Amino acid sequence: MLQDLIGTIIGDRFVVERELGHGGVGAVYLARDRKLHDKRVVVKVLLDRSFHDEWVTLKFQQEREALSRVDHPGIVGILDAGELPDGKPYIVMQYIDGVTLREALEERPEGMDLTRAASILKQCGLALTAVHEKKIFHRDLKPENIMLQRLGRGEEQVKIVDFGVAKVRESALAPSTVTGGPTAGTIVYMSPEQLRGEKVTAASDIYALGIIAYEMVTGRRPFSPETVAHLAELQTGGVRVKPTDLRPRLSEEAERLILRTLSFNPSLRPESAADFGEALARALLNEDETLKLPATARVELPQTELSVGSPLPGMDTVASSTPTMIVAHEPAQPHTMDQAFVALPKPENSKKRWPLIIGGGVILTALAAGAFLIINKRQSIFGAGSKPPAVTAATEQRSLSYSLTVQKMRDGKPYKDEFQSSGQEIFENGYKFRLNVNTQQPGYLYVFNEGADKDGAVFSIIYPTPRTNGGLAKLDGAQTVQTSWNTFAGEAGTEQFWIVWSAAEVRELEQAKDAAFKDKEGAVNESDKLSALKDFLKKHSEPKPESKKDAAKQETLVQTTGALLVKLIELEHR
Repeated sequence: MLQDLIGTIIGDRFVVERELGHGGVGAVYLARDRKLHDKRVVVKVLLDRSFHDEWVTLKFQQEREALSRVDHPGIVGILDAGELPDGKPYIVMQYIDGVTLREALEERPEGMDLTRAASILKQCGLALTAVHEKKIFHRDLKPENIMLQRLGRGEEQVKIVDFGVAKVRESALAPSTVTGGPTAGTIVYMSPEQLRGEKVTAASDIYALGIIAYEMVTGRRPFSPETVAHLAELQTGGVRVKPTDLRPRLSEEAERLILRTLSFNPSLRPESAADFGEALARALLNEDETLKLPATARVELPQTELSVGSPLPGMDTVASSTPTMIVAHEPAQPHTMDQAFVALPKPENSKKRWPLIIGGGVILTALAAGAFLIINKRQSIFGAGSKPPAVTAATEQRSLSYSLTVQKMRDGKPYKDEFQSSGQEIFENGYKFRLNVNTQQPGYLYVFNEGADKDGAVFSIIYPTPRTNGGLAKLDGAQTVQTSWNTFAGEAGTEQFWIVWSAAEVRELEQAKDAAFKDKEGAVNESDKLSALKDFLKKHSEPKPESKKDAAKQETLVQTTGALLVKLIELEHR
């Protein structure tokens, strides 16, 4: 009985402490290495019934061979191997302090944060290519066999494990043409050729990685078969539900890459797992991608409901009758979000070039006219009665960082702990969230939610509110503000938020804010104020500010040159 191994010493070195798990072939144990200061290791041993199966025994030996061939940080390391007194072979491998990718996926059933997904998939691609270059094919790649090792400071290292059914070409133990074993692998992650029992190549592992990538970004697999025959039929027909059908903000390039790996014909898939992983990582991190909408199209936002909390003066805590995000305002608390962009038309003259003007007098005239236009432009932004920021020798920069604090809900009650999010996930209806904004400069902060109804755009004030910062947009310096709780509700859709961070008070936004304060739902209902707000956002949405993500902090840093920063954020829910 393998249970008798607990408390024994294997190879005069490894003290077995407890069983970590077992399957149909072998069992794995946690042990301590007496020669290396009791360092934790994992020992894998064949089960009694497997020991008498020639094919299983051979594959166990080939797993040892495969791990010995590959020396890569993305592959679990082998430390020792041998036989127990009864002849059963064992393998000693490094202990990985972390979780499986499956566990990480279960934490985010709506789809993983794209920054984290990009890092994991890039590492998986590099590790797989290292394996393929040694003429080894995993054949059972799935989230359960991808470990995420904790490195500290929010970093993690991918470790591909379990080469128990790997195909080892040019094996020193047996020819690669050995037959008699079952079709190896996990059915739902098998490539079409592997499912048919045909020759397995690197393209088969790349197909499995494509399924994993689809699952990571959407929360579900591309095929949901009822039988093996049904899966073969689905694979032949191709992917019907595209990744962007489930996660609209996913870039076209990311979708194209994922679908290419799921090609029925192996020759149409990427040749290298590393190239695929690196290209997909770039596509997932590309913030310049926009929703695939015509320039004049508008996203109709679903109805959302009020959060539980203190309403605006005169506001009842009831569901909104318009499809806009309404906030039940509570006192702001410290904290710190991510984004995507919706393409807005650029000003018609944005790409025109002035002809070269020759002559000193003409140049001076042009400069004077330019200065006049700049002054008037600044007055149009900050208002005739507002004092524009002082001009300094150095070009001014505006910057801020933002994040989400999300609370999962089940049956109207909080489920698990709050977590920080960059906002790239697809959230479930009923989830609550706060928007956190951190600033390091003095200035004026405005946040509006843009919705839509049958009559057009609807805007509601998110920050400031009468109960946050005394209704004032002005911030004095390094400061963190947090909105009240908001709740996703209604049909699946996209919520849009405009963040405006200005060096000086903005007349149009102040007037829109005052109009919103008069409405019990915080909406800007006065037509002239609404029109001015829309024109302001359209006018200053280009050029887009520079955005940099901090995966460890789950926040985004946004900065731009000039006195005004305008940023559009989108949050998806289903």
